[in-house]
Amino acid sequence: MGLQGSRARMAARCLAAVALVLLCAGCQAPDGDTDLHAGKGHHKGMHGGRREDDEALSQAQVQAQTSAQGQVNASSPTPSQAPLPLDERTLKARLAEMPDGRARLALLDRLARADAREGHINDYFHVLDLIASDSGIAPGRRSLAASELATAYAYEKDFARSHRALDDAKSFAAETKDADLDALPANPAYAVLRAEAVLAWRYRGQFDVALRLNREATDLAWRDLGNASLSPARRHAAANELISDLPTQTNLLIRCNRATEALSYVEELRWDLDNGPQLHPTTAQRAQVARARALALTSFDDYDAALASIDEAIDGFREAGMSPVASPYAESLRLRLLIALAMGRIGDYRTDVAGWQTALASNPTLGFGAEEGASLAFAAGGNWREAQRSIDENNDPERIHRHKRKRSLRRGTDNPAAKFDSALAMLYRLEDPQGDLSEADIASYVEPSLGSDDEWDDEGTRGGIIDDGVLALSMARLMNDGATGQALAFRIAELFHMNATQGAMNDGATRLAAQTPALRALIEQEAALRYQLETSASSSSDAEDKLRALRREIASQFPRYRELVAPAIPTPEAVGAVLHAGEVYVDLYAGREASYAFVVRPDHTLHAVVLPVTRATLAKQVAALRAGFDAGMPPTQPGDLAGFDLNAAAGLYRALIAPIEADVQGAKTVYLSTSGILSSIPYEVLLRRPASSLADADWWLDSTTPVRMPSASALVSARAERVAHASEPLVAFADPSFDGRAQAPQEGAAPATVVGARAFPIDARTLSFDYRRVTPLPETLDEANAIAVALGASPQQSVISGLAASRTHVLGENLSNDRVVLFATHGVIPGEVPGLRKAGLALAYEGRGLPDSILTADDIVTLRLNADWVVLSACNTGLATGDAGDSVSALARAFFAAGARSLLVTQWAVESKSAALVTSGLFDAYAANPALSKADALAQTERAMAAGKEGALYRHPYYWAAYFLAGDAQR
Repeated sequence: MGLQGSRARMAARCLAAVALVLLCAGCQAPDGDTDLHAGKGHHKGMHGGRREDDEALSQAQVQAQTSAQGQVNASSPTPSQAPLPLDERTLKARLAEMPDGRARLALLDRLARADAREGHINDYFHVLDLIASDSGIAPGRRSLAASELATAYAYEKDFARSHRALDDAKSFAAETKDADLDALPANPAYAVLRAEAVLAWRYRGQFDVALRLNREATDLAWRDLGNASLSPARRHAAANELISDLPTQTNLLIRCNRATEALSYVEELRWDLDNGPQLHPTTAQRAQVARARALALTSFDDYDAALASIDEAIDGFREAGMSPVASPYAESLRLRLLIALAMGRIGDYRTDVAGWQTALASNPTLGFGAEEGASLAFAAGGNWREAQRSIDENNDPERIHRHKRKRSLRRGTDNPAAKFDSALAMLYRLEDPQGDLSEADIASYVEPSLGSDDEWDDEGTRGGIIDDGVLALSMARLMNDGATGQALAFRIAELFHMNATQGAMNDGATRLAAQTPALRALIEQEAALRYQLETSASSSSDAEDKLRALRREIASQFPRYRELVAPAIPTPEAVGAVLHAGEVYVDLYAGREASYAFVVRPDHTLHAVVLPVTRATLAKQVAALRAGFDAGMPPTQPGDLAGFDLNAAAGLYRALIAPIEADVQGAKTVYLSTSGILSSIPYEVLLRRPASSLADADWWLDSTTPVRMPSASALVSARAERVAHASEPLVAFADPSFDGRAQAPQEGAAPATVVGARAFPIDARTLSFDYRRVTPLPETLDEANAIAVALGASPQQSVISGLAASRTHVLGENLSNDRVVLFATHGVIPGEVPGLRKAGLALAYEGRGLPDSILTADDIVTLRLNADWVVLSACNTGLATGDAGDSVSALARAFFAAGARSLLVTQWAVESKSAALVTSGLFDAYAANPALSKADALAQTERAMAAGKEGALYRHPYYWAAYFLAGDAQR
């Protein structure tokens, strides 16, 4: 990387615009397509290697802009204003004349800025090397430079030098004193962890390790931001770190199949930018957050919202005056092209193609290579064959060898880079109206993701941006291909539902393995053998046989782990085989252009129906239906609708159920599997025909009982295991002490009428959340006691409340001998509370709040249950905003994995008296009639209340429909 000559060779003056926005403290982050890039600086793609990355904005933009005006960062000594040296000999002479390390740093810092502005990328990194090797420069600055070099070498695939630079960065970081951190543009600890993360996925292909390291850096930045004892400079650096790293964190979460966590984290940071007094985002930084949000939304098959978000990002970059060839702007164009491709609209964005190709030619730091740009150009022009050929050539093994491209990622098809390439090629074939894509071709692409009992992979990675687009288009194509095609379309719809909650299951599996030494040992053997196979130069049938045998052993000895990490999606025939007489299974999928219903009956038949309604239309109807319930304002007068939308209740039935009415006719129980917006529908209140008042309401519930099921896999698993029922009737956790104070139950105290919808108050002025201010639930103690009496249990012995109703108590309790397990407390969904990105249940305060007082889904997986019922009361789990419905599914999957057979869950803020009437009535009926199924017991209770058994006021669905059943509805 010599200084002399490279300046003359590099005619990339347009990179000055890049440098004005991003310098060495700037961050680049991944898109989620071919390769990840999380490193700091401007070394990306120095030799034009393929990668996927995206520049993120940080404190460096301010430094670069002030430098362009002749100013310097206040954290650095003022450099000499003499002309910068133009060759290495002059530079060395100048450095030799400076005995003071601070003066040398000032000169080198100024030179690095000039190199970055002028596009001298190699020279820039040579200067970083001089900084890192100068023992007279403060160790903190040397550590930052070494971390950046480690990342640069990783992208050059020079892993030996990358490891050496990383070792130096760690050593220098250890020498850095806390007092020195105020003078640094970033905390060296952040940079070291980020560089380690890049090596983890780039060198070893270990995306899970990269995510763990990146999370560690992010958590450290959040702690620094919230530490009032730190200087403003330290906290400002932490805030910038969080913003600049957001695309990286988002992408790693998506790659590791944690899309819900990714979106909730982006939304949390977005909320912080709007409300946080300590965050002062620039227009460009807001654009970067919008870009990360677009990336997250693509993993929810929500390309409409993703397109709106990336439009916002590009508008923001333009408003900020960013050059179109700057990496954030240019790669946002690329992201918009991929989103448009997934939507079948890439032809509308030919201007973006031209902008992207100009950036590729002008900005060597992009490094995607011309092949992908050419393929997108062909696609925008409708030349799908050439688009596919460009991608196929780019991934041809002989071509890679001919161009001596070093292999750093894993061999095979399971790594995210290969999955992206495969998805892109398939998308081109799906879009080609003249193509010859067959059902067998689609099956070949899809079936590895569906799993089987013999073939499964616990790595759980995804390809990125266009995965869901390929699946959605495949499903649409298969719906026209007869019975076998529709059966495969059914399994794709199931895959969408599974992916919506898979992140929580992966975390739970990790927790389970950590607590089970024998399982952990087998997993480590499996991972080592898999890595050996994927990185070896040649395949080995012996090693492959060993891997299959090891996986069979894991599945045999630890079936719960196998079901968590890689659940096999059953065929319609397998689902029909476990259905009983009077049951049907219905899978509903809401799409961008059309929706689908799949009905499986006990005779193993599948009926697939195209529903002529879009996701956007359904979302409006769901919002209208839920508005009255989510307001938390039940009626006070008989006959008052209190916001209940009769038209929406009838409209949703007409759109979703009426087309399959003949298929579900006569079924006493309808198992419903959904995800996304459809999982927030209270199906019990749907109307079979329009009504003008509650008096003439024809409830769907009157003819059948809708029961939620997270997936067909969950139903098949539930029916596969038959164990003896537990002997103890109940254990209940109610009225937890959220403020950490021991309080005796107040006999005769007037309970709150309705559990407040804002259970978790947040101080918008400080972005703070004090767990001790969570809304108390004294009325839940009465409900728990009533259920205990109905089940013949002693309230004093079976109901746990106050400080004892804690996460520690639950995790330490032997719950395997209780038929009913009750949690009468708030449910919390990802993004509802700052810092919590997993679904969970709020329990007693244990000293730290969120970290130790929330029972999360991965906690639940580790429980040992043998419960006929798990009751989640007062949980307010059905809010139509956010991902509440999917969060409930995640909790359900976790409880089922722990051994529960069914869940009774509230879907809005309950009114205390009616809630007690429903639960006590349900368990009275269930205990009195051994032949009564769970579904029938709940339906009998709700129908009676809707008919006026408890008075005219309680005929309103706010009172009787607050609970729904999930899981196996049989006895």
